[in-house]
This record gives sequence, structure tokens and C-alpha cells, in this order.
Amino acid sequence: MSSNITDLINNSQATELDFKESPLLRGLNQKQIEIVVSVMEHLCYEANTLILKQGEQNKGLWLISEGCCEVTRYSRNHEKHRVIAVLGPGTIFGEMSFFRKTPHSANVRTVSNSTVHMLSQDAFEQLRLDSSEIAATILINLVSVVSERLKLMDGWVCALTEQTEVPANNKYEEWHDFRAKLYREWNF
Repeated sequence: MSSNITDLINNSQATELDFKESPLLRGLNQKQIEIVVSVMEHLCYEANTLILKQGEQNKGLWLISEGCCEVTRYSRNHEKHRVIAVLGPGTIFGEMSFFRKTPHSANVRTVSNSTVHMLSQDAFEQLRLDSSEIAATILINLVSVVSERLKLMDGWVCALTEQTEVPANNKYEEWHDFRAKLYREWNF
């Protein structure tokens, strides 16, 4: 087990989530949080259980309340598993395929016994119809989470392009083309 995962598991703050501290539910009052939690599916997984599988579709926004999960991705030739992130209480996953008809871009596996809460597309749609203010707050929070992740990715990719192993011009051009394609091909 890597030290990042061990540190997260041993971290006293990584034991259980108070729902009002969740980035997904930020800005909601206690009654609104109870409404959201009441429509979520509450699941407990043992350590080393695959929750989401790369390439499959399982539409849901997942919120970890207890335990630790890791996000992994296969290499292009499916020979290697790469750990992309380690997730603890309060972390959201599944957002990339929640609103688009695309398969999961990565695997999510529990590292320790974990409790997660899944908001299905159907439950979200019902919230949108019955409690539009709650649904709007969730969407705003989700945009904030995704924006922060894109910002981190920008920093990571810029640091990667600054490495001296590949000529800087090639890396810069490749990164520039990637960003242009990323923003040009998104349809909002």
C-alpha cells in the first residue's frame, strides 16, 4: 500500500463525513441535506471492491462518507494500472459520466471498508422537478468541483511539459493542441 493511501486511511479526518461538510451539498440547509440523503442509495463495500469499472456505464454521482478509495486507469494497451487519485470522505466521483452518455474513464476501487452514497440520474431528475433550488445548488457545487479538478490538471500538465526529457517545443505544442481540442470540442 502506498504511503499516500496509508496516510489517508490513518488520518483522523478520514474516518467519517458530516454531510453538511460535503462539497456536493455545500450551501444546503439541514432540511435540504436530509432530502438529498433520503433519495441517495447508501452502500457499504469491503476493502478491495471495484465500485466503478473503466469502460462501463453506471450513471450516478458518488459521495464517499467513510473509508478510502483509489481511482485507477488502464494504460492505452491495457497492460498497466495507474493510480490517478486517492479519495477520502467528502470526495465525489462519477461526475464525468453522470451527465454524458459516456463510459467511465477510470476504475474506482475501495482501499479500506467504505461507505458511499450514490445519487442516481433518476433521483437527481426527481430533485430537479420537486426541489429545483436543491438541484441547482448541487449543479453549482459540481461545477465548482470539476473546475478545481481542471485547474489542478492544468498545473500538472504544465509541470509535465516543463520536464527536460522531451524538447520543450514539442511538449508545449502538444499541450496547446490538447487544450484547444479540449475546449473546442466541448458542447455546452
